[in-house]
Amino acid sequence: MRASARVRGRLPAWGIVSTDSPAGDALRNADERRSDAALLLALWARSVDDPCRDAGGKPWQMKLAFLAALGLARGEVRALNLQFYRWTWGPLSNQVYEVWDDLEGAGLMCPEERFVFTGDGLALAEAFYEEVVCDERNIVVRETLDRVAGEWRGEPRTSDILDHVYAIEMVPLAGDVPAPVRAIPQGTELLEPVPPDRARGWLTIEPGWRETLALAMNPEARATLEAAVDDFRAGRIVAG
Repeated sequence: MRASARVRGRLPAWGIVSTDSPAGDALRNADERRSDAALLLALWARSVDDPCRDAGGKPWQMKLAFLAALGLARGEVRALNLQFYRWTWGPLSNQVYEVWDDLEGAGLMCPEERFVFTGDGLALAEAFYEEVVCDERNIVVRETLDRVAGEWRGEPRTSDILDHVYAIEMVPLAGDVPAPVRAIPQGTELLEPVPPDRARGWLTIEPGWRETLALAMNPEARATLEAAVDDFRAGRIVAG
């Protein structure tokens, strides 16, 4: 397994735990849901100075996710499986809410007034960026994340990013005329994942990293595996 030892922590280099949590849905399968969480975690970590102190609030993180998804869609790269529609505070995605639930449930991010990363969350974000996003096959994904994170890195200033997003001109999914996001009616669908038959690029993730994400996003499975390893090392279980 190629995943960094910083992420595995006490996890062994052997053994695969099968898990269906978090579950997939009509838009994305379970692997895609986990990869969305890891990619957004990496984006949010690189967009602030200290994500373990302040990783921004929901409007900040939602708009960063939109900017990354929009950049990837315009490059016809299938990497984030998110749908956005116009809502009260601009573009909103139900899938990002699911990502928050998944990251909080896995103990990777804490839902305070403004999100903060846990140590495990920051380790996963850094390792996923270094070993997956920086893979030469994912150069367009890396360039998109680096551009968005670089433009907004620093103290999370929600009003600034809202003003920027509201001023973006785009063509809604069912439209044919570009308009500023601010002028698009609430409830209008803005963005969807790039269809496979239109994609010119994809996020490439090696099988070992998919296994790592399955463990990282399922604390119960991870705890069970760690307990089994501890038992084996203590001689309470004999392999054979």
